[in-house]
Amino acid sequence: MAQGAAKKYDVGLDLTSNELRCTAISRKGKEMILERFAVGDIPSSVFAAGRVAEPGQLGNRIKEILKENGIVARRAIISLSGKAAITRIIELPKMGAAQTRQAISLQINQYVPFPPGDTVYDYKVLPAREGANPAMQEVLLVATRATTVDSLIATMRSAGIECEGIKITSLAAWNLIESSMEGYTSAVGLIDMRDTVTDLSFFLKGQFRLSRPVELGYNNILAKVGQLLGVSAQEAEEYLKADPVDLTIPEDEIDPTEDNRLREALLSVFSGFVSELIRSIRYYESQAQRTERVGKMLLFGSGTIFPNLAKYLEDQTGLEVTDLSLSSMLQYRQGTYSLEHLNQEASKLPVAAGLCLEHFRKKKSLNLMPPSYYTKAINKQIAAIGVVILLAIGFWYYSIDKDLNGKINTLNGEVQQREGEAARLKPAADDFDANKNDIIAQRPKFNQIFSLFKEQRIWPEIMDEVGNRINDRVWLDQIDFEASTNTVTMEGVAVDRVDIYQFLINLDRSPYFTNTGVSENADTGGAGGAGGGGGSGGGGSSGPIGRGISSSPGPGTSTTSVAAPAQSGTRPMQDYKLPRGSFQPGASIEDFFQRDFTETSTIQWKFEVTTDLQNEIVNQEAAVQDIIQIEEVIDDVVST
Repeated sequence: MAQGAAKKYDVGLDLTSNELRCTAISRKGKEMILERFAVGDIPSSVFAAGRVAEPGQLGNRIKEILKENGIVARRAIISLSGKAAITRIIELPKMGAAQTRQAISLQINQYVPFPPGDTVYDYKVLPAREGANPAMQEVLLVATRATTVDSLIATMRSAGIECEGIKITSLAAWNLIESSMEGYTSAVGLIDMRDTVTDLSFFLKGQFRLSRPVELGYNNILAKVGQLLGVSAQEAEEYLKADPVDLTIPEDEIDPTEDNRLREALLSVFSGFVSELIRSIRYYESQAQRTERVGKMLLFGSGTIFPNLAKYLEDQTGLEVTDLSLSSMLQYRQGTYSLEHLNQEASKLPVAAGLCLEHFRKKKSLNLMPPSYYTKAINKQIAAIGVVILLAIGFWYYSIDKDLNGKINTLNGEVQQREGEAARLKPAADDFDANKNDIIAQRPKFNQIFSLFKEQRIWPEIMDEVGNRINDRVWLDQIDFEASTNTVTMEGVAVDRVDIYQFLINLDRSPYFTNTGVSENADTGGAGGAGGGGGSGGGGSSGPIGRGISSSPGPGTSTTSVAAPAQSGTRPMQDYKLPRGSFQPGASIEDFFQRDFTETSTIQWKFEVTTDLQNEIVNQEAAVQDIIQIEEVIDDVVST
C-alpha cells in the first residue's frame, strides 16, 4: 500500500474481466512521470454480456482499490477491450469533413453489428498511403453499443469520478508506444494478453491498420492447461507459480526422468496460441498485398507467469518479439513504491498509462463518450446558473421599493444582457444560412454518394468471412459474384482430398452462405502440390488467394455435395452428401467419410465451389429507404 498524503489525479483506468489497472501520470516539460499506480482484483460477477451489470458494486470496489493505493481520482479515461467494440478501416470517396460525417452517419449500420439506436461511434480520417487511389480516403472507425457506454459512465458516477473519455485498449497502448516507434518503417504488432482474450493489433508509421481479438487470454490458457492435467485452472496457476516453465529450454536439455506433464500441457496450449498469432500476421500482410511487412511484435499484459514468453514467441514466429518496457517510456517517482513492486506489475500497465496520457491531448481522438453526455453536463451548469439568476431577480424584486435607482440599473443591465445574447446568436443564424447554401451547392455530390451506396456490393463481408474459414492448405484462384442469381462461385486447388473435406466442414459452420455445392478432381498430370500454406484473407477475381472462404447454414436444412468428373487424367470420386451440422468436433475426417485419403504427393486437387448468399446479407432495401429519407430531408432544407 502506498504511503503519503493523497492528492487529486487525472487517471487512466483499464478494466479487465477480473482486474482493475490504474495509473496517475504527471508531466514536467516533455518528461512523463509515473506518480502512482494500482492493480486490484474485481469480482467477475459485476460483468454480464460484455458490459457492467452492477455499476454500483463495481464503482465501490474501484473506490476501495484507489484508496488503498493513495489515489484520489478527479477525472478518468476508461478502457474498452477490442472484444466489446468494433475497430476497422473503411474506404469512402474523398470529400470534405462535413460530407464525410454525413456519409458515415448514413451508413453506420452497414459497418457495425449493433442494433440501430444502440450504437456509439467515432472516426478519424487517416493520411493517404503511398500508391493509394487519390479519389478515395481511408477512415478509421471505432464503435460500441450505447448500453455498454452507459454502464461504464454509471460505474464512474458511482465511484465519484468524472468520466472524461472511453478509448479502445489497443489505441490507448499505442499512445504510450508511439513516440518510441518514430521513424520505424515496418509494421509493429501489439500482443496484449488480457484475462479472457488476447488483443492483437498492427500499426504502420504511427497509424492503426488492423485489430483482431484471439480467444486465448490468461484465464483461458490456465483453464486449458488444467484440463490437460485434470485439475482446476486455479490449481494450474499455483503449479506454474511454484514451478515456472521456461518454454525456451531445448528438448534435449529436459530430464526425461522428471515429471514433465506441466511443460507438455503448456507447450500444447501455446502451440495453438502461436498458430493464431501467425495466422493474424499473415492475414494483415495479405490485406496489404504483401507490401506492409510486420517487423516486430511488442508483448505486454498478464503473461509474466510464463518465463521468457517473448523469446519463445520469437523462436516460433521468426519475428522480433520483445517485452514492452514501461521504464523506458516513463520516469518513475521514487519513494512512492518499491522498484520490485513496480517491476511485478509493469507489464499490466501500458494500456492504463496510455489512457492517462490522453489527458494531456488538447483534443481527444476516437473517443466513445457520446456527445449527449457533454450536453447533459452543460445543461446542468445552465440550470445552476438559472437558479442563481432567479435568486438574484427575487432579491431585486424585494428591494425595488427601497432603491428605484437600483431597479433602473438592473433593468439596464438586463437590456444589455439581451442585446449581448442577440449579438451572440447572430453568428449562429448566419452560419445556418451559410450551411443551407453549402447544402444546395453540394447537392450534386450528395446524389453521387447516394447512388454509390445504393449500388454498393457486399464484397467486404464476403472477403472477411472467406479469410476466416479457409484451410491453410487450400488456395483460391478466383471468386465471382453473379448478382442476378445471388450466387458466388469460387475456384481453387488443395494439397490433397482431406483438405477439401475439412474445407466443406468449415463451410458448414459459417452463417454467411447456403446451398453450397463443390466439385473436385485430382489432377494426376499437374505439378506436384501447391507451395506452403497461404496467408489468410483476400478474395476476388484478380488472382490466386491463400486462405479465404466461408459458408453458412441458411434457412431450413441444406447439404453440401461433392462430385468428381470422370475426365482423362483425373481420378473420379463418388458422389457424397454431407448432412449439414453432422460433423462433430474431435471426429476423424477419414473415419467420418469412410474412405482412405492416402494419395501420392504429386496429386493436386482442383475444386469449384458454388454457393448462394443469405438474403439478409444482400438485401439493402432498408438502407436504400434510409437514403431516400435523407434525400427528402435535404429537399426540405433547400426549400426552407
